[in-house]
Amino acid sequence: MPSKSEDDDKNKNLTLRLPEEYHRQLVGQAGRRGLTLNGLLVGIVHRHLLESGYAPDVIKSLSGRLFEISVEALPDLYHDYFCCRFDVYENHPLYNKKRAHYLIGVHYSLAQDDPDPHRLVKDVGIALLNFYNRRGLEIDQLAWQIAPKDPPPPDRSLNDNWRCISPYTTNNIGEFLIALAKNHWKDDLVVSTGQSQDIRHKLRSESDLYR
Repeated sequence: MPSKSEDDDKNKNLTLRLPEEYHRQLVGQAGRRGLTLNGLLVGIVHRHLLESGYAPDVIKSLSGRLFEISVEALPDLYHDYFCCRFDVYENHPLYNKKRAHYLIGVHYSLAQDDPDPHRLVKDVGIALLNFYNRRGLEIDQLAWQIAPKDPPPPDRSLNDNWRCISPYTTNNIGEFLIALAKNHWKDDLVVSTGQSQDIRHKLRSESDLYR
């Protein structure tokens, strides 16, 4: 007998009985978006789970926008910093597109005792984005000034998306995370630009959102 595929193991079948009018409306929506009916329903359920706090790397802004955060580690130390890239996607019924990406680093002296320093950077980055969000800042519209003692951004194509946490920021990452959670920290380098990073840097036009 053929073995189950990995995808089969990760999915469950569900029989759903719908009123005929609901079915007709859903089939029409799926066709207009180029999706199968199953694909559309999975997307609807996915958004519901995000809205209800199912996923840890999801942030809902005070204005009601829903952001998913994808994190990728940068493998090499950069100027003595462990770094991760944080891609910010806006989850919207009409689109789900990347709106910004940030590079966040933690100095090796603050992370060297951690068995997984890149996981630590992820925790710090997610805590930072949640901290800004609680202050009412839209997390796709952030930019940072570079402090005099900070290294330049790893990605020179975007010179304002870099935030590094150094011994000048905090002496202890555990205490820093507690300060973020209690809103007892002030970031003098952050700027709220009023425009999504992709629009501000002309990586996408407003009309492109719906394509």
